[in-house]
Amino acid sequence: MKTIKLFFALSVFAIVLTSCEPELTSDSVTVSTIVDFENVKLNVDSIWNGSDGSGFFTTKVATFNNSYNAAWFSWSGFACSAKKNKTTPGYTNQYSVSAGSGASGSKQFALAYGAATLQCDSNVYGNFSIKSLMLTNSTYAYLDMMSGTPGVSKKFVAGDWFKVTITGYLNNINKSAVDYYLSDFRDGKTFMSNTWNKVDVSSLGKVDQVTFTFDSSDKGQWGMNTPAYVCIDNIEFTQTISTK
Repeated sequence: MKTIKLFFALSVFAIVLTSCEPELTSDSVTVSTIVDFENVKLNVDSIWNGSDGSGFFTTKVATFNNSYNAAWFSWSGFACSAKKNKTTPGYTNQYSVSAGSGASGSKQFALAYGAATLQCDSNVYGNFSIKSLMLTNSTYAYLDMMSGTPGVSKKFVAGDWFKVTITGYLNNINKSAVDYYLSDFRDGKTFMSNTWNKVDVSSLGKVDQVTFTFDSSDKGQWGMNTPAYVCIDNIEFTQTISTK
């Protein structure tokens, strides 16, 4: 019996080939999977925005949904990018990250735009929990908030804010949500993210779907004026697996 248990425990360590550090208890192992977008096939300084019509891309344990409109050459949902231009303002630079690289100097990252959904389906060991992820502004949103776009959006001043809301679902039931302010000029603060920040979303617990939505203090007749983008990297999912 001890031999069988040892074999099972060793097998568990090999469920995912990621940079993970299993956390042991007497009768279980917690395995961490980092979704870092480095295995999405991109050329140098290129992007995937759904123009192939596939409607999604998958990396490790997560699938990132996308909607592409070929008539307007536009997209929403998720894109994957290797673009790092920190200085060019405007929509033509919508795929770049304000931090100048992926998290920890990596080559690639994801962008969520509009309303974006990722799926993380269960496997034989059950559902995954989402623990953390790294976020920062896109160059487009960051420079827009810094200076404004005449006739479209404003330069951020005292009282302004821009946030992304991360909501977890399990079996189509809303579990919980976490707000992260990508820019916050309330109550004397002058924060505007242009570096990667690790955000704790462990309160979402076990999930099979996670959505990203946006809100801002800068609104007009047609809704939010701030470009609704966030750059995402190093999403950490965990599973606790019994070794009994």
